[in-house]
Amino acid sequence: MLYFAYGSNCNPAVLERKGVRFRSRVRATLVGYRLRFNKRALRERLPEDIGFANIEEAADQSVEGILYELEPEDLGRLDESERYPDHYDRTEVTVEAETGPVGCFVYQARPDKTAEGLRPSRNYLNHILEARDFLSRSYFDALERSQVYEGACACCQNFQEVVFIREGDLIHMLCQPCRESRKIWGSTRGRAMTVPETAAVVQLVRERGGFSSIQQLMEEAVAERVIDP
Repeated sequence: MLYFAYGSNCNPAVLERKGVRFRSRVRATLVGYRLRFNKRALRERLPEDIGFANIEEAADQSVEGILYELEPEDLGRLDESERYPDHYDRTEVTVEAETGPVGCFVYQARPDKTAEGLRPSRNYLNHILEARDFLSRSYFDALERSQVYEGACACCQNFQEVVFIREGDLIHMLCQPCRESRKIWGSTRGRAMTVPETAAVVQLVRERGGFSSIQQLMEEAVAERVIDP
């Protein structure tokens, strides 16, 4: 069973997390289509202007991606994850692989589930970029330059490019600097920092500043009861 992936499923780790097994993966190109990020999320806790990958017919254009050979019994899991048939149709297409034309199936968003003006999240785009070894340099570079969703960071409140962090039932938006700080601070502290703790330390840095090291910052945050020991 051959499946052409052009969105987040280009990252094999995403398929594995969904419980979808594959026997092989090779590069492939779908000619006569173009990539759009116009699929509406329609999920709770996600902004309305977030977009997911979709394809639409377009002469003289093409979409690069991964051709997977799937275990047939896992098709139901993949259908469920792609919200077929309510959100995506499953369509038969022919892609160009290294061995020549190959018939396979692909998911294409239903027209009533699309909208203009949407942008992918940085998290989502990074999953496609994980397939860099299977994509041409020009295609990869164009993806990397794609406009992504921007919002207010939950920690510094600056409006900029953000990634989504899930904690329990909550989804938080963090800018890249705060995301990296959260990781570094957690490593120095010896355990992970929650998003509210990260926001509190960001505020401490803004108010006090002048910390000679991350260790001193963590010690001061504990002393000030900004975070627990």
